[in-house]
Amino acid sequence: MIIPKDPALRQQLYDKLVTDCLATRMERFEFYKMLRNYYLFGSSDESGAPYNKVASTVDTLSSFIYSPAGARFSIHLGTTVPEGEIFKVTPMAAEVSDQWKQTKTHLVFGLGVKWSLVFGSMLFKEIWNEGTKTSRTYLVEPHQFGVLREDIPNIEDQEAFVHCYTNTKTQLETDLQDNPRKAEIMEAVEKGAATGTATQYGEGMTRLILSAGISTTTSGGTGGAPAEGLTGHGLGSYDYAPRVETDLIDMFELYVWDDEENDYRMVTVASPNVIIYDRKNVGVKQVAQFVKLAPEHNCYDYFWGESFVARLTALQDWLTLRLQQVQALMERQVDPSFAFPGWTGLVEEKGLAYRKAGGFISNPPGAGKPEKMSPDFPPNIFTEIHEIHAMFDDQAGIHNVLQGKGEPGVRSKGQADLMARLSSARPKARAVVIEEAAEDLATLKLRNIQENSKARLIAKGLKNSDGQPNTVFIPEQFTHDYEVKVDAHSTSPIFIEDHKSDAFAFLEAKVINRARFIKMVSPSDEQIILEELKEIEKKEAEAAKVQMAMEQQKGAK
Repeated sequence: MIIPKDPALRQQLYDKLVTDCLATRMERFEFYKMLRNYYLFGSSDESGAPYNKVASTVDTLSSFIYSPAGARFSIHLGTTVPEGEIFKVTPMAAEVSDQWKQTKTHLVFGLGVKWSLVFGSMLFKEIWNEGTKTSRTYLVEPHQFGVLREDIPNIEDQEAFVHCYTNTKTQLETDLQDNPRKAEIMEAVEKGAATGTATQYGEGMTRLILSAGISTTTSGGTGGAPAEGLTGHGLGSYDYAPRVETDLIDMFELYVWDDEENDYRMVTVASPNVIIYDRKNVGVKQVAQFVKLAPEHNCYDYFWGESFVARLTALQDWLTLRLQQVQALMERQVDPSFAFPGWTGLVEEKGLAYRKAGGFISNPPGAGKPEKMSPDFPPNIFTEIHEIHAMFDDQAGIHNVLQGKGEPGVRSKGQADLMARLSSARPKARAVVIEEAAEDLATLKLRNIQENSKARLIAKGLKNSDGQPNTVFIPEQFTHDYEVKVDAHSTSPIFIEDHKSDAFAFLEAKVINRARFIKMVSPSDEQIILEELKEIEKKEAEAAKVQMAMEQQKGAK
């Protein structure tokens, strides 16, 4: 994109780009709000459901396709890399793995995986923190993001995109501490706030949540009106939305590809339309600082992924309706109505006295015996509820064999292994997408480290020009021709059993040694086991030498 030199034309371009990028933001937000409620409460509002099957299904599926505990990364060098760079791979891979854990990225990413199943997509923003000397990962919800063309699914192919966030006045003043236009900017922002000037881009997300208020509804959600005698389900009085009392300023961070610079231009805008910064890319050169995750990305020409939760809402409404009906039927079984044939002058007060413990009414002459009027239970209602639960599992692709339950007709281990592999196909497809996003994020983290870190690393095996070993280097001196890969599917529990089976087969065929086998199965105390293995192998080598010497002596005799 050609950026105009004229300041007025440039302002017009930036205003239009922000508006166009956020064209669908509000309608998407309404959709995301409903999906959020279904995950948290099992209904389209905050009233809740008798049983939230959506939440348990999402939680189970996310645990199958991502594990934050054992994530490890390896680095694959490109074909143009000098031979000596191979010795730098191990310390660089250790650096990105360490920072992944140190900055809690494994937990942030795990939270992103779960909510990407809810919303359809989530984004991660990578920022270098000069104070801690680490590359930190921040979660960006899809309502906080907008792209110029939603028919292009990849961020790196977008000409422009926008990240929306909010800031406090005091924090904005701090951020502008070294800006020569600080007074001018703050005056414009405060003037807009004082006059109630609304930004053309819509209200900030936090304010939108606040305006929604706290639900006091006691209905049963979208599964129909609650059955007679029910008073609603769940808390019904709290929506887990953030409350911020201080005034907030809407902020917009616009990224525009500049053809002349062959890199992104970063434009920071404060509401209402106050440009704070208009500068070259301050992050990793020629790279967007965001990674998108869309596990259900079935639409090839749509940027936002498909929501997994959206597939479950009709099932949840159906389940809620049936559970409400079961509860109503049970209440009428426990506290049934009565018919009083032949009774005259019977009013409700007398009927209640008859049903009350210690109550008494006279029996008119010739009156029949009171009869209970309890409704019959439909014989298949619990079978239907069971089938609804099975439909949830089918949507998730998590069948009995993956949950450790037996499958009818499966008698041999070979059959069970085959069933497990066939049943795991859909969760594995999601896990692969998640792995690729984790690799993209780890690559971005490593690029950030290369751009900013001055940490001194040791490349064992590499020699200096004077022949001395253990050359010290900084990340900047490592090649940029590489790919960061998740090592041994360490982020994907669904692959673990397959991976372990392969490891045993390789070890038995003597394709790998014991150290590599331990790395492949990845036990919790891997480092301790590897150190113990070194001692074992040392003793074995010494014993082998003794044995060889004895055999040589025997041969000499």
